[in-house]
Amino acid sequence: MASQTLKMNPTTDDTSQQPACVLIVDDERHNRELLDVMLKPEGYLLLSAANGEEALALVARQPPDLILLDVMMPGMNGYDLAATLKSDSATKNIPIVMLTALDDRNSRMLGLSAGAEDFLTKPVDRGELSVRVRNLLRIKASGDKLRGALEKLESVNAQLDRHTKEIALAQAIADGATARLARLQNITAALSNTVTQDEVADSVLREAILALECDAGAVVVAAEPGQHLTLLRESGSLDPVMRSFEYLQPPRSLGPYAEAVDKYHPIYLESFEEMVARYPEFENVSKGISRGAWIFLPLGIAGLAVGALAFGFAGPRKFTLLDRHFADTVARYCAQALDRVRLRIAAAAALGEASDARLMAEHANNAKTVFLRAMSHELRTPLNAIAGYTEILELGIRGVVNPEQIKDLGRIKRASAYLLRLINDILTIARLEGARPLNVISILVSPVLAEVEGLCALQAKAKGVTLTATPCAREIVVAADAERFQQILLNLITNAIKFTLTGGSVGVTCEGDASVVRVRVIDTGVGVRPVDIDRVFEPFVQVDRHLTTATQQGVGLGLSISRELARAMRGDLTLESTEGVGSIFTLLLPTTQETSDAAGTTACAVATDDSPYAPALAS
Repeated sequence: MASQTLKMNPTTDDTSQQPACVLIVDDERHNRELLDVMLKPEGYLLLSAANGEEALALVARQPPDLILLDVMMPGMNGYDLAATLKSDSATKNIPIVMLTALDDRNSRMLGLSAGAEDFLTKPVDRGELSVRVRNLLRIKASGDKLRGALEKLESVNAQLDRHTKEIALAQAIADGATARLARLQNITAALSNTVTQDEVADSVLREAILALECDAGAVVVAAEPGQHLTLLRESGSLDPVMRSFEYLQPPRSLGPYAEAVDKYHPIYLESFEEMVARYPEFENVSKGISRGAWIFLPLGIAGLAVGALAFGFAGPRKFTLLDRHFADTVARYCAQALDRVRLRIAAAAALGEASDARLMAEHANNAKTVFLRAMSHELRTPLNAIAGYTEILELGIRGVVNPEQIKDLGRIKRASAYLLRLINDILTIARLEGARPLNVISILVSPVLAEVEGLCALQAKAKGVTLTATPCAREIVVAADAERFQQILLNLITNAIKFTLTGGSVGVTCEGDASVVRVRVIDTGVGVRPVDIDRVFEPFVQVDRHLTTATQQGVGLGLSISRELARAMRGDLTLESTEGVGSIFTLLLPTTQETSDAAGTTACAVATDDSPYAPALAS
């Protein structure tokens, strides 16, 4: 049974059952065929060539595992072919067995010198051929395996060397990063205590110069974007390049400062040659330049630069990503700190202006209050005289008055009453704005409702409107200013009567629980459109003015005042209405006073003068 030789893969430790390849090189055909017959039972893959040139071509296409080589051939003999194969790194490890009829020592020495591993003397013995081929193939397989292991070991060693260098580099970078992180922390701590731009610049330059190991640094700023840059702080001796900001005037010339500020991106110049190539205008000042690398960083917030941070180095420098990241971070911290200082200064100035404005407003408000009080007193006196003398004339004390004159006197009375209400409304609004205290006490609701019903009864009767107040539980109590509570109810009921047509009705109900009392004024009047419900509480707004007659005139202050008063007493006033059906105004007030109000008053708006509404309604 033919044997097969294991062929080793030269680059791995794996083996496969592929047959070994043997190349037979002999110029005699019968010799090639004889060797083929001898080796075929071994199961080898057999190739043959008739001369050296043909053998080289075969080896290039399919390198064999072993070569049986005849020595005496025309052209390239066996010695020359062996020497050629052994000189090539791709084929030098292929074992060569020389076949020769020469048995002298000199011939063997020539073969060994050419690189042959073994010799067989012609005529070849079949058994010897089989053993020697098998042994050499085994040796080659072991050699291939050993070389593969060596190559793998070399590769592993190379990787270890690279990893060692990478680890050392990473450690160096980490050490540098740690040191710079500490510098950034120092900068952050220092900037948190700075109150002026000079302190900001000093803190940044001190730590950044140490971290970057540079020789000079500068912070330049502009009062406003686009304005001339001026030196805020410097450290070290600035060269002409770093002082080029002194020559920048709008419109800006070329230069690293101008590019960093105008284009809002950092400039890194790693050598003098790079600087001159990028900014030729500096070539003529090279004698004054001792540094060979520069960094220019914009200082700004939200993409708007208002200055620059610059660093200079004594010689050329290759800026690493760590250098760039650190410098960019320092510039960002510096810009933020400068902006905080600017905002703090602006806030202090604004606070001073606001304080002055507040004092002026208080003086103006006090003057307004004094004026309104005086106006109220001065205008009420002649209005009361007009109303009084009108009544005297109506009574006929000065003589008989005919029906036409009585109508005229009625118009005078209504006009004076309207003017008096207008004066009182304006005065009430002024008092609301003055934030004066209310006298909040516990009030029984039932007596107040009864009194207000009596005050409004004549107005309802004159209008032909039915006024009904549902009896209120006597124990219901509200926490309110008594005068202002009555004022709100008067406003709501008189307003309901005014906008309810003859034959309609106005009703008043009251209910309460542990925390709130609800007083509702319900009318069958004209109602309010949904879009106007919120507007009825705005000052000087009358959404149904087209329905108001001369006897119903007003300026639209009553509801606005009423809601402000309700809210001042920790309550509210709301409206539900359907156009053409009627309206429901709900007054909500608390049942208890604020526990924090030791004096029994709550901050709000209205002085406790006598109510101006009672005389107006009575008239």
